[in-house]
Order: sequence, then C-alpha cells, then structure tokens
Amino acid sequence: MEENMREEISKAAEKLQMEIADVEAKYNEICTANNLDPTEDVLLARSLFRQWFSGAYQYKDAPAQETSGGGFIKKAVGFFISVNEPMDMGARLNEQIIKEYNRDPTNAFDSGRVATAIITEGSYVVSRMYKGERQDKEVAELPENNHEVDTGKWIIPLDNIQAYGERENRTYGKPLPASQTRMQGVFIGDVDGESNLWYFSYKGTSAKNFTPRTFKLLSFDCIKDSSGAQRMYGFKTGTLESLKYNSDVEEEDRLPEPSIADMQNYTMEVAMDNYSPLIDLNRYHSSVSEKNFAERFVITDGTVTNINMTPNTIGSRRLTITDVNSDYSYDGSWAGTTCWVPPHLDIDFGINSSILVVGRTSQGRNEDGSMRDVALNLSGVLCINNMGVVVEPFEAEEEDLDWF
Repeated sequence: MEENMREEISKAAEKLQMEIADVEAKYNEICTANNLDPTEDVLLARSLFRQWFSGAYQYKDAPAQETSGGGFIKKAVGFFISVNEPMDMGARLNEQIIKEYNRDPTNAFDSGRVATAIITEGSYVVSRMYKGERQDKEVAELPENNHEVDTGKWIIPLDNIQAYGERENRTYGKPLPASQTRMQGVFIGDVDGESNLWYFSYKGTSAKNFTPRTFKLLSFDCIKDSSGAQRMYGFKTGTLESLKYNSDVEEEDRLPEPSIADMQNYTMEVAMDNYSPLIDLNRYHSSVSEKNFAERFVITDGTVTNINMTPNTIGSRRLTITDVNSDYSYDGSWAGTTCWVPPHLDIDFGINSSILVVGRTSQGRNEDGSMRDVALNLSGVLCINNMGVVVEPFEAEEEDLDWF
C-alpha cells in the first residue's frame, strides 16, 4: 500500500475515532468489492474510500446528541463567525445511495448500503446484509424512505456504519430518514469553562430555524463532544429555544459587548490557519481540498467595490471585494473576488466599506476550459469600517408604452 494512502487511512481513523486496523480493513473491503488492486488502482480506490469516509463522518454524532438530560447540556457564550444555511442532508445522502445502487446493485446490497424489498401476496419480503449475514423478513408495510427500482421491487437506504470507534452505532442497519435537515457553524467562545474555536452541528426540525447572526455576542445551550474534540451539538428544541442575544438580556445581566476590533483580533488569534489574503485564495483553495468539510472555511478581508442586491434563483446576492493595498493588474486577470451572500446574512454596509468575511471557496471553469478565479460562498460577515450607502435591491418596473 502506498504511504500516502496509509496516511489517509490514519487520518480517517482519527476523525472517525476508529482503530486504524478497522479503517484499513474497510479500505481493503472497498477494493475487493470493486475488483480493484490496492496498489495499481490506488486513484479509484482512494476516491471510493473518500466517498465512504464522507458518508461515515456526515452521520457521526455526539454520543448523547439526542439526550436532553441536564448533565450533558452546557452553556455556550460567544459569537458565531460562520453559519451555513440549513440543508436537507438526508435527501442528499439518499440521492447518493440510489446512484450507487444504479451503478452496482450487488455491491450496494452486500455492503449494507441498501435493503431490497419485493412484493408478495399482501406483504413485502425485505432482505438486508447485517454484519456480513443476509437477513430476510416479511413485513406488512415498507418504511417511508423507499424507492421503487423495478416493477414490484424497492430499495431502502440503510445506515451501514456499525460503530464509531468503540462506540456502537445505535442506528446501524436501520432505514435512513427520507429527509434530515442539518446546519453547521463555527463558534468562538466559552463552552463549559473552555474558551476555544468550536465546530457546531445541529440536525432535525429545529435546525431549520436556527440561523443566528454572525459576530453577535449570544448564548445558547448545547452538548459538548465528550471525546475532547472542538465540537458541540444542538439538541432537539432546546438549543433553538435557548438562543439569546446579549443585547436582548436585561441590562443588569448583560455582558460587556466586545468591540469590532476585539472580535476581529480574537478570530484571527484562534483561526489564523484559516486566514488567506484575497490575492492567495487560489492557492488556499487547492490546499484545503484534503481537509474535513467543517474545517475548509476561509477567513479573508477586503474593501467592497461592488454590490448587487438583486437575488439570484436561490436568494443569494453578490458583492465584490478587493485589496486596495495590493498591486493592481491592468491585464484583466484579477479585479476582485466575487462573494455570494445567502439570504440569512445582512448586507448593511455600502461600497468602500472594509469587511472581514468567512466562507468557503469554489472554482469553476470558463467556456474555453480554463479555471476561473476562486469565488467565495459566504457564511459570515463582519463590517470593520462602514462607508457609503446601503444599496437597495433593484426592481424592474414595466414600462407604460400606451402613453400616446
């Protein structure tokens, strides 16, 4: 096995809190199931291994995430620097599993990724692989998350992760939800007496409405990851209902509000590894591709040179930022970085304002196949120096041509 692949397996084991030997066995299982040579077909094997890791890590939750007992709940005080819009990750995962089944039905079943169901007289016979053994069961009804793939035949996406390290996965072998909203964020502050940068995750119905404003001092209840990682989780309705901005607290109980400089300095202090100057975003984009999704965010700053408040089809507005202190290229190669601003982030500043932004890099291709400059999908904005007038959305008005 190549040394690079061994390093990836070691990194995956660390993130999933699993033994390296178990993850290596999973890699070999993937190779065997897809008739791949671990050495000669390493590129394809690595790609399939990463797909498995993404699914495993996406549904890796805190041990007590569904527990609302008082002993697990901690108070978080600080501010979010990044809040991603809630997304239906369950639907995305189901779509991915269906594609895997269509590509290789045998492997999808043998790996426990799906169960199959066929209709009989008045009932269904459901089959699944469970810990390497085939199980068959007759049931009266199929779970909600089922997909007809042929006349009289259905597949049911399953959770095929047996354990997270030494912790047994309680939902192993059970149907995945048809829909599951999940939001993620990056929080800086104090959780249970520990001040740090925290990766926040929240799933379920309440997560749909949890979009706290970034760079605003606030508090909420959460569950701290017991493994010691910089992770915390929302729980049921408790996190949403406990969210409270410092500005809304009674004056005698209110904490001192941090200044803009305080938030800027503290952000850079704890997340300096995620900072990149605008001019180096292309390099940064390439360097974070191997990182966990939660850790791929970038922090940068610049001056606003253009604002378009007209939302696109998904509600995002566009602004352009540049570094006025850097050398300007007159050959048209770079005139600033495009930033897409989702609906839950306010644009309450004007052109020439200095801002610090947090987001994720993306890069597409031009029609001739060449790479475009990196753009940013924002998840947090801090206005450092507000200048100009806030731009209002442009609304086209129908021209009255019947005037004569």
